[in-house]
Amino acid sequence: MIHRNSQKRIYGDYNYFITCDVANRRNFFKEELFCELWLEELKLCKDMKKFKLFAFCLNYEHFHILIKPDNEIENYSKILHFLKRNFSQNVNKIMGYVPILNEGENTHCHLRCREKRKPWQIKMDKFVIATRKKIIKKYGKDHDIPKFAWQKSFHDHIIRNQKDFKNHWNYTMYNYKKHNLPDDWQYTGLNYSEIIDNI
Repeated sequence: MIHRNSQKRIYGDYNYFITCDVANRRNFFKEELFCELWLEELKLCKDMKKFKLFAFCLNYEHFHILIKPDNEIENYSKILHFLKRNFSQNVNKIMGYVPILNEGENTHCHLRCREKRKPWQIKMDKFVIATRKKIIKKYGKDHDIPKFAWQKSFHDHIIRNQKDFKNHWNYTMYNYKKHNLPDDWQYTGLNYSEIIDNI
């Protein structure tokens, strides 16, 4: 394979190619509503953690990203932790496995908790609630979609030189073709130039 699983994380002024799998390699991202949530989480993570994003591809059961962290803000392990944790929590809210703060009765506790939430959390809450309504409309409340989980840890590779970068950039951006996804697959950095940083 073009990547390897590092047992020891090496942090520094590097570009990193990272792969993360859905638990049991389940084809979770065949559902585009979940892809849209992942994309929103990636945008949020990039905005908050201030890393450079050179390429990404979300496939049915895994994703690849090519990034350069600003280590004064966060290293890549913390970036991946934020992205994976937030997505897991929110997608399980969408499927009804975790309560949504703004749903249900407006109890005093709910109101107090909402007042403490940050603007980005409130924005994401609205996205989650809107997506939950779409999932209910499409599958009903008693759907059989299993609760979501990521595979533990992730694979990382330090980019060694310009040739290595170019190889991994191409591998990432066009990875959907390798996995025989539709030719018009939307969830690759090729279609989101507004969040892709210049090389």
